[in-house]
Amino acid sequence: MKAQRLLLLIPLLVLLALAAACGDDATPTPTTEPPTPTSVPITASVYVLSNDSPHITEIDAETNQVVATADIPNLGRWTWNDDNNYFDGTNLWAGARNTDTGEAEVILVNLDTLEVTSRIPVGQEASNLYIGKPLQDGRIFIGKHASWQMAIIDTATLQVLEIVDVPTNGEEIGSPAAATCDSDASVGPDGVERIFYPTRDGDTVVALDTSGQTLKIASFPDFRPLMLTVAPDGTVWVQEAKTNTNAVLNPVTLDVLGRFSTPNVPLLASFSPDGKLGYLTGVDTFVTVVDTATYRVLRNVEVGANATKAAAHPNGKYIYVQVTTENSVAVVDTSTWRVVARIDIGVSPNALFIRTR
Repeated sequence: MKAQRLLLLIPLLVLLALAAACGDDATPTPTTEPPTPTSVPITASVYVLSNDSPHITEIDAETNQVVATADIPNLGRWTWNDDNNYFDGTNLWAGARNTDTGEAEVILVNLDTLEVTSRIPVGQEASNLYIGKPLQDGRIFIGKHASWQMAIIDTATLQVLEIVDVPTNGEEIGSPAAATCDSDASVGPDGVERIFYPTRDGDTVVALDTSGQTLKIASFPDFRPLMLTVAPDGTVWVQEAKTNTNAVLNPVTLDVLGRFSTPNVPLLASFSPDGKLGYLTGVDTFVTVVDTATYRVLRNVEVGANATKAAAHPNGKYIYVQVTTENSVAVVDTSTWRVVARIDIGVSPNALFIRTR
């Protein structure tokens, strides 16, 4: 009898074994849940240039601590440099000038090592160089202030391709009452790539095509266009020294879309990472915060004397302001619009640049 029961059980055991082999086990196989995605915080470093030693200071933007300093060999003086200067992913392109000889150059500084990787001479210049964004083909037009010229450099080969005279007031080249006072480039809504610059005493804003030919000259005789920056939305923001205002221009027609008040002698427009806010600085104690959609001034944020340059942290939570008189950088919390830290750099700052890590 026992043998018969055993014989009856054998087919059943075989069926159960086959079912298990085919994955039909009644007990579910444990599964591993996919990991919950976590957002990676955006980190950054702030770089401050100075004409005194140390010539470059690196600040950790998360701790607001100075983490490195360096000197630039044989540096005369920095020319105008700001957060709109070209950064090629490794090197910051910065302008400098020998005050004894008048020779100007573009210095490429590796921001990982704070060492000079290249120096590009651009000839005689009695005042300033202005470096903005390059064209799509890799060329960059660098304004030579008192020379009424543009130095055109190939950013791939680091060669000066040409130095061209450019108009300042619409009638003559090299007018003594005018200057090539800044430089920036962008592609307009019509698909045309342009280079823009203001002329200060020339009272004009000029748009060039990529060959350096004049496309448009707009006259602003009562405003004195001093500096400019192309905004994230493609409009051209021009800082006007005579009236302490900023004009927003259509990049194709150079017509004025809006105008608002700024700090005294406005020098710079920078923008929040999302492009919704503009930050205007000048020879004053505050930064003007502007709605870029309506051109409405939202507030003036007091930071200290000679708050001439500013840049936004890529996370949008802070802006950093160069306070020249105090030899420091002020950190402004954009949720409260209050200064939450001051970073002493020991020397008078000349320029400020932020790099996303």
